[in-house]
This record gives sequence, structure tokens and C-alpha cells, in this order.
Amino acid sequence: MTGASGTDAPAHVASRRQVPIGRLVPAVSILAAAALCVGVGGALILNARQAVREETGSAFELARAAAVLRLPSGYGGGDPVDQARGLAEEIDARRHVAATFEEISGQAAVRTEGSRASDGTAPRWFAALMRPPGHSDRFLVARYPNVLGALTVTTDPSDEIAEVWEDFRILLPILACTGFGMGLLSVGLTRFVLRQLEAVLVAIGEMRAGRLELRAPEGPLSELAALAEGVNALASHLQTERRENALLQSRLMTMAEAERARIASDLHDEMGPELFALNAAAGEVEHHLGAVPEAFAAPLRDAVGAVMRHTAAVQKSARAAINDLRPMIAGEATLFDLLADLAAGFNDTAPGTEFVLSADPEARADEMAELSIYRFVRESVLNSLRHGQPSRVEIGLWREKRALTARVADNGTGLRDASPDPGLGIAGMRDRALALGAEYLPPARVEGWTVTELRMPVS
Repeated sequence: MTGASGTDAPAHVASRRQVPIGRLVPAVSILAAAALCVGVGGALILNARQAVREETGSAFELARAAAVLRLPSGYGGGDPVDQARGLAEEIDARRHVAATFEEISGQAAVRTEGSRASDGTAPRWFAALMRPPGHSDRFLVARYPNVLGALTVTTDPSDEIAEVWEDFRILLPILACTGFGMGLLSVGLTRFVLRQLEAVLVAIGEMRAGRLELRAPEGPLSELAALAEGVNALASHLQTERRENALLQSRLMTMAEAERARIASDLHDEMGPELFALNAAAGEVEHHLGAVPEAFAAPLRDAVGAVMRHTAAVQKSARAAINDLRPMIAGEATLFDLLADLAAGFNDTAPGTEFVLSADPEARADEMAELSIYRFVRESVLNSLRHGQPSRVEIGLWREKRALTARVADNGTGLRDASPDPGLGIAGMRDRALALGAEYLPPARVEGWTVTELRMPVS
């Protein structure tokens, strides 16, 4: 047998670990979209970086070969400095490389304006991210025996980086919009599913509250439609079982009332004459005590008096038992008269409590309904006297539309001192109301009063 601590703790821990799907799916969608953007962006950057490295590397090799082949010789004709400066300008005009010629005097060749039109268009962080390791080579220009200057060839990926940046300026927003759209789509789909599921859960809550005639809506999603169909089938089954249970309870109640009536009739028909005969015999004995000497008459008179008192007590108990088993309803007294007699009886048993009856004398129902209302009022008043110690009890009976409502209210302390579990009286009233299709409201505190009601349907 598992103790309370062994069962409650895991359930508590499990409940704390539960996460609403309305929060889980958007969070997962955002993380997935971010991962997609980072993954695709990273792959594009790696591929672009490799392409920049290959383009600049091949361009550098071609420029370097051109410099080696066309570098002016110190033994040829012409001006080697002019030839080297022209070669530097030609190489510098190429893509992905830069070339400068520096004379010994310190003058450097000036780059052409159109060769670097795209320089500086990419942001610094992107250029730093995409820039591959640089390559450089230096070639001396000499005329024997003097060195006239140096031709320097270096890689310059700025124009390639600018082109890649132009592509990224288009791709990155598209990628971000795609991820954002995926997130919105997943959130919208989740909310749609949750709305459908919430409708089913609302129907389940209504069914749990006892309204089994309601049905869960079948949405457009096949899975939720299957769930709603299963819930509705369960509700139909429970509704059928409830009708069968109500029918069985109604039959049992009818049989119980019939048995009560039989026992009451037996008590009345068998005990009544016997008690009457006993009382008459005691009276006859008392009548003849005058002919008996006083010495013998005194103890006999006491004994006869005791017999008559006990006989009266038994008769009173028998009448109470008969009235409890079978109140005078069927053609003998109206429900209003019976409640008035009940209130008068409580005035005698609880003189410190004021009982006020406010009932419609024309209120009528079938015999079983009137019996149930009578037993409800009696049991409710007894509960208030036992547990609440009230100074005032109000009994109401009125008809509204197609229901006969009985209400008992007291200004006592309520049922706080009673057991939290419903007693036999409350359980019996609840079962009786269920069997008759009535609505029973158990005792509840309302503005300092303890109020309970029974609403009996009538035709």
C-alpha cells in the first residue's frame, strides 16, 4: 500500500514540469527559425569566403605571372621606370589585385579611379569576416648597376567582398522573413489547434458538471474530430447510464415508499388496537380500585398510572414513527398543511428557535414529489438544529414556471462543526433529487445565513 507522501509528491513534481503547448510551440518555432537563419547564413558565409579566397588567389597568381614576364629588363631599351609604372597601372586595373610602383625617391604610382569603384561598399564587420589571408610579392626594377624602384603586387578582395555583400543584402532579409513567417505560421496553427481543443475541453467541463446533453464540436482537423467524437460517444453513454440509474432509483424509491406505507399501515392496524385495548384495560382496573382496600389500592393505583403513562408514550412514539414512515399526503392533507404541522412540531421540540413558514397554499405536485419536498424540509431543519444552533429558521415554498422550489434558511453557525463528508441525510436528498430529475442545492452560507434548496420539476 502506497502512502500519501509516495503518491502526492510525484504528482506534484509532474504538474510543475508541465509546459503549456501555447508557450512551447512558439518558443520552439523561434529557436528553429533562429537556428535556420544561423545555419543557412553560416553556410552562405563559408561558401562565399571560400569563393573570395579562390578568386583572389587565382587573380594574384595571374598578376604575379604577368609581372614576372613583363617586368622591364635593365638591358633593354626605353625607360624601365616608365615601363614598370605602366605595368603597375595595368595590373592594378585588374580585379582582386592591387599593384604599386615605388621609385627609390619615394614616389608611388597612383591608382586609376575606375579600378576600385566598389571599394568600401561592404560594412567593416562583413569585410573583416569575409577577407581571406592576403598575399603579396615584390619585384625590383633595376638598370645595371642601380636599383630604380620596386613593383609590389598584393591581393585586394574588396571588390569581390562588395559583390558578395550585394548578394547578402538580398538573401539575409529573405532568410529572416522566411524564419519569421515560419514562426508566425506555427503560432497561428498552434492557436487554431488550441481553440479547437479548448472547445472540446469546455464541453468536457460542462459534461463533468453534469450537463451531459452538451456535445463537443467537431472541428476541421481529423484528429480533433476523432477526439470530439469519442467524447460525445462517452457523453451519450453516460447519459444513457444516468437515465437507467434514475429509472432504477425511481423504482427503488417507489418500492421504498410502498414498503414504508405497508409498515406504517401495519403499525397503525396492529399496534393501534392493542395499545387502545391496553389503555382501556388499565382504565377499567383504575375504575374498580375503589372497591379495593386502601392498603392494596395505593400501590395498584401507582402501577396502573405507570402502565397508562407508558402506554401513552408508546402511542406517541408509534404516531411519530407512522408519520415519519408515511406522512398524511395522499388525499388526507395538502403539502402546505403538512409543512405547517411540521413547523408547529418543531416549535414544540425547539422552543428557543423561531420557525417561520412562508408557503403557497396552492402549491401542488404529484405524491412522490410532495413526499420528497416534505422529507427535504424536515431533514434540512433537523440539520440546522443539530449543527447550527439557530435562533430563526425560515421555510419557504413557492412555484416558479415549471418548478416547485422549497427553501430552508437559518441564521445559525452553519455546518462548520459537522463532518466534511456528506451525511446520510444529505446523500439521501441528493439521490432522491437525482431520481426525480430535481435540482438539489446543498447547504451554503449566504450573507450570514445557511441556505439549502430543492427545485422539483412539476407539470
